[in-house]
Amino acid sequence: MENSNDAELLSAFQDYAREINTFRLRIGCILGFTLVPLFSLLDYYAVPHHFKTFLLIRLVSSALTLLLFLFTFTSFGKSHITWVGALTAILIGGTIALMTRYLGGYESPYYAGLNLVMLAISMLFAWDVRITAAICLSMYTLYIVPIFLYDQIERAEILINNNAFLISTMVIGLTSAYFISRLRYQEFESRYKMEESRKALEVSNQKLRELSYLKGQFFADISHELRTPLAVIRGEAEVTLRGKEKPVAEYKRVLHYIILLADQLNKLVSDLLFLARSESGVLHMEKREISLQEIIREASREGEILAMRKGIMLTLKESAEDELFLQGDPQRLKQLFLIVIDNAINYSKMGGDVELSLEREEGRGKITIADHGVGIPKEAIPHVFERFYRVEKTKSMANGTGLGLPIAKWIAEAHEGKITIDSEMGAGTRVTVHLPLSEKVKV
Repeated sequence: MENSNDAELLSAFQDYAREINTFRLRIGCILGFTLVPLFSLLDYYAVPHHFKTFLLIRLVSSALTLLLFLFTFTSFGKSHITWVGALTAILIGGTIALMTRYLGGYESPYYAGLNLVMLAISMLFAWDVRITAAICLSMYTLYIVPIFLYDQIERAEILINNNAFLISTMVIGLTSAYFISRLRYQEFESRYKMEESRKALEVSNQKLRELSYLKGQFFADISHELRTPLAVIRGEAEVTLRGKEKPVAEYKRVLHYIILLADQLNKLVSDLLFLARSESGVLHMEKREISLQEIIREASREGEILAMRKGIMLTLKESAEDELFLQGDPQRLKQLFLIVIDNAINYSKMGGDVELSLEREEGRGKITIADHGVGIPKEAIPHVFERFYRVEKTKSMANGTGLGLPIAKWIAEAHEGKITIDSEMGAGTRVTVHLPLSEKVKV
């Protein structure tokens, strides 16, 4: 992860440096194609006998610099801005080196122009110091090689003096470039990390706001879920007490209804306690070796009762030939499967069907619960395992508080397994649970 972050930081810095170099190269080009011709005024007073020749050289150099300036606005130029910058610097340095040839080579005072160019590229651009060194050495080569090839050095002290200043300028410029480059990178790194921290805080704040909103919705739903059955129980009891005597069957109906509502309240309270205990770490699994088939069959039998009420066909298909065993808590695993089966039935249409299947897959038990109900919107799938979350479009189809799937996920992960959901609106939902099997059945 650290290497990945370093690579992202380096890539971001390179993009930043490219933007700086593009802008500064354009400024450098503007200075180049204006100052180079303006220095012809110096030629006019210092070397009037070379004025016309130098003016032509300067105008050609200025025109080429202008072309390079325009080239920086092309997509190719932007993507190769370092090469364009190097070529621009070498062009101006080469122009100065060429003029020194007309003025006595190693004796020419025009070598001082190279000092200016070397210092400019060392200070101005956000290049790697090695690139700056290569450009400075290229310009120095254009100056020094013709001297050794063509000049007869009669006054070595002038050669030594001029080269001492050139080499010193290079060393000072490159040293400055190195420290400026380091400082620039450190400043960028600080800003980059601050921006990353700001973004992370923004994401955290957004999540906290969402959590606060979901908790508010949750407590509103819980309040409704608690008050509704209590109000109905109280209402039924009051009507029964105050009304005239009714047939035994009517009393039984009322009592059955009260029991049903009491069961709903009990389930709600149980879910809340489960989540509270799982968060505090006091909920422990009583694991032992159990048959996965037996757990699935039990859950299927209990699910059939609810399915029959809605006229839904619940079928179980087992493709594993031998018995599948795992280390697990039978009560919690059955709870997991019943949560998913209950959801599949509740969100299926009357007369629909729900299919359970069990198979072995790479040393793991694979349990699939598929329905052909309303489905889940694609954008909601990443959130269905979040506590308190309920799919907005399906809220009216079934009672619930958004606690079931988070509980199912916790149980699956407590058994070193996982639970996934694949769904499509109008086509149904497929929930898959993978659980690790005991070693003896993996062969």
